Amino acid sequence: KSLDKIKVALNINKKTAFDWRHKILSSFQDVEKKDFNGIVESDETFFLQSEKGSKSLKRSGRKRGGKSSTRGISGDQVSVIVTSDRSGSMDLTVATMGRIAKKDIDNAIGKRIGKESILCADGHVSYKGFAIDNCIEHHPIRVDLKQFVKGKIYHIQHVNSIDSRLKKWIGYRFSGVSSKYLQKYLNWFKAKERLKNSKEF
Repeated sequence: KSLDKIKVALNINKKTAFDWRHKILSSFQDVEKKDFNGIVESDETFFLQSEKGSKSLKRSGRKRGGKSSTRGISGDQVSVIVTSDRSGSMDLTVATMGRIAKKDIDNAIGKRIGKESILCADGHVSYKGFAIDNCIEHHPIRVDLKQFVKGKIYHIQHVNSIDSRLKKWIGYRFSGVSSKYLQKYLNWFKAKERLKNSKEF
């Protein structure tokens, strides 16, 4: 719920509601991260840098849903690496500003993907370099060339679906979030997806 609805429901100050929410979100970073196995899909998605809630903007404010002042992938966009295997293990990691590099992929998933896994990712050279360095079989998916599936099983459709749900959740439920808190909301989304797909709940 929105912070305004929470403060009314719990009869607390809005700042208190905000603080409690973020204390809970901070605990999500300690949730166990499972290794990836089998066919592993990975792709990056981007969020326009946001200083939502800041009282000292370093630039002029943007209207909700604003656009970058630069065409293509630029330094005012936050890169998020989204990874999932076919058994449902998932990771969403704030990587860098602008284009990702090989080290960003390694920092996000390098310790969690074994050499027996098969990596499906877009044709970005960083994924190719990551796969070579880690001796992982790699199947690049060239969406820019209208290539969506290779060999009937190699694709990144699962992570594209995650991207779509994530963008709608962040955009519609919260009208965007501040970039400095984005990782907390990614952890929240991951926990929400995990509970949704769990047979234990």
